[in-house]
Amino acid sequence: MEENIRNTRRRLSPASLLTDDLVFHILSRVPYISLCRFKCVSKSWLALCSDPEIRKKSPQTLSGFFYRSITTGSHHCEFRRQFTNVSGRGQPMVDPSLSFMPSYYKILLIDSSNGLLLCRCATSFPKREYFYVVCNPATKNWIRLPETEKMARSPIVRLAFDPAASSHFRVFLLVSHRPGLNTDVAGVAVYSSKTGAWTYRQSGWGSDCRVDSASRSVLYNGIMHFATVASSVVTVDMELNRWGEIPAPQEIHSNCLIGLSQGHLYLVQLHKSENRHLSVWALEDYHTQHWILKHSVCTAPLPEWRHVHFRGYREVIAIHPDRHLIFFHAGWHGNSDGIVSYDMDSGVVKAICAPGPSCAFTYIPYVPCFSKWLSDEN
Repeated sequence: MEENIRNTRRRLSPASLLTDDLVFHILSRVPYISLCRFKCVSKSWLALCSDPEIRKKSPQTLSGFFYRSITTGSHHCEFRRQFTNVSGRGQPMVDPSLSFMPSYYKILLIDSSNGLLLCRCATSFPKREYFYVVCNPATKNWIRLPETEKMARSPIVRLAFDPAASSHFRVFLLVSHRPGLNTDVAGVAVYSSKTGAWTYRQSGWGSDCRVDSASRSVLYNGIMHFATVASSVVTVDMELNRWGEIPAPQEIHSNCLIGLSQGHLYLVQLHKSENRHLSVWALEDYHTQHWILKHSVCTAPLPEWRHVHFRGYREVIAIHPDRHLIFFHAGWHGNSDGIVSYDMDSGVVKAICAPGPSCAFTYIPYVPCFSKWLSDEN
C-alpha cells in the first residue's frame, strides 16, 4: 500500500498539486503574449488562458506595431493596414483590418495609448465626411467622437489613456494659428469620454511654441507631454489648467522621439551625421528637470549595423516600455522599409519586420488592454 502511494506521488507533477485558484492567481501575473502560447498546452489550458478575468489582470507590455504599407503596381497603388508582433514571428496577435468597426471608406490610424487606437475615418462617396473614432482591438469596443469646429485647424491629434488611473480616455487637438505642420499652437481642445464633450483653452506655452507633429506624445502621471521642434518638452494636465515646459539637454537637437520606459521619460535622437550617432537621454528627476545620458553610440562603424539602411525622415519610432530596446524605421539586407530593433544592453541589432517589395510607414506601437473602458452601446 505504501509503495503504491509513493509511486503515485512520483507520477504527480508539482503543477498537478496546485489548486485552481492558485493557478488562476499565477496566470493573472503572466504577460499576455505568454498566455497566448500557453493556450496550446491542452484544452483545459486553452479555456483557462482565455478567461476574460485573467486577461484583465494580466500585465501588458508592447506586443507589436500597426503600420501602413503601399505596393505600387503597373496601374494602381495598393494601401494596406498591417500588424507585426514585436518578436517579428508568428501570426499577428491583432487583426489589423479592425473588422469589428463599421465599413468606413477609409480608416487611418493616428495614435495609440495603452491599448486604445485613435482613428481618422471617412465615409464613402457621394458625401464624404471625416471624423475621429477611438477603439480597442482587444475588446472590440469603439466610439465615434462628436465633431468640433477645432478639428479643421488641428494638424496634431493625440490620444491619452491610462487604465491604471481611470477607465476614461481623452483626445487632444492642438489647434494652430494657420494650417500646416509644426505650426504655432494657438490652443488645445480636449475631448473627455467621461463627460462626452470638448473643452477648449488658449495655449499657455507662449506664442512661439511649435509642437513636433511627427513625434509621439506621452501621458505620464496625469500630464500630457509633447516634443517641440526646438527639442524641449511642453506639458499640460488633463483639465488644461497647468501648462509647463521641460528644457531638453543642450546636445539634443530637433526631430527627437519622446517616450516612456520603466517609469521614466526618455528623449531618443539619431543624429544624421556621417557616423549616425544615437543618443538616449532619461529624465532622472522630474521635479528638478535633470536629464542623464543613458546610452550613446556611433552606429556606422559597428558591424552589427552593416545591414541597416536608414531611409526615412523620422528613423526612431519607439522605445520599449519595459526593456532597453529602441525601434527604428529602416531597411534590412536590401529589403524595403521595415522595423529594426536595437538592444542597448547587448548591442544586438535585428530585423522585426521587412514587408518585402512594399514600402511601409506610419508605425504605431500597440499594448493590449482588456479592461472595461466603455459602455456596452458599441
